[in-house]
Amino acid sequence: MERIAILNANFEHILYEFNNGISRVIINRPAKLNALQYPLLMEIVEVFNSIMKNKLVRAITIEGAGDNFSSGDDLKSMGPEGVKFKPLEDGSRIPHHKVVRIIRQIQKPVIALLKGYCIGAGLDISLACDIRLAADNLKIGDHRTTRAHCILSGASWFLPRIVGFGRATDIILSGRQLDAKEALDIGLITKVYPLKEFREKSYEFVQKMAEMPTKCLGYNKAMLNYSQLNELFPSLQNEFRLYCKNIRTYDFGEGMKSFMKKREPKFKGR
Repeated sequence: MERIAILNANFEHILYEFNNGISRVIINRPAKLNALQYPLLMEIVEVFNSIMKNKLVRAITIEGAGDNFSSGDDLKSMGPEGVKFKPLEDGSRIPHHKVVRIIRQIQKPVIALLKGYCIGAGLDISLACDIRLAADNLKIGDHRTTRAHCILSGASWFLPRIVGFGRATDIILSGRQLDAKEALDIGLITKVYPLKEFREKSYEFVQKMAEMPTKCLGYNKAMLNYSQLNELFPSLQNEFRLYCKNIRTYDFGEGMKSFMKKREPKFKGR
């Protein structure tokens, strides 16, 4: 995909590209297996804050440069900050929490493109995403217990909801890594592609997502978030409230017109 825009040329740890409605956020430490650092995580937050305001963005990917998504936290680079946690301005204890929160808050589809290692805190970020696509060389899991580290950034909340409590308990307590086939079988990832075709096939998927009615997808994402914390009747009320917002969008009208005229819709994401 042609690189046509850079949001901020001063990023040190990530790359950002925008093309044809798709924002690519790329963890850029391939020599360190894209291990995460606090400054890197804050750059992800910064770029997501800008994406949130950009009406041209229709879909977002998070991926890793080189051969891996992320091997988790770079404990050596974090130094004493790794244990001396200080609350951030929004109440988050660590930058990881800001990343997870903004991925869930942004009303656009966020798709994790996974290859190689996706473990530890890298797993946490992928779990926060709406969809996970994987290459067939994926190794995904939570190795932190093997070094007496607890989970820290949402795995206890996301993983049981995605794969079920029993499977989540096995993954988190055992510290083992799943291959792509097992991850697909249990619903942890959505699709698997051969590594040599991963870039092409995954971006075909993302491009189709970017051509869908973005505001409608955002409202649906908000409904799903709400339902995780509320009972049925409040969720029904919330669905109706957001449905009423959606019927005022351009894409809702286009969806109705295209249906009546028996043609394919041409959504604009507004």
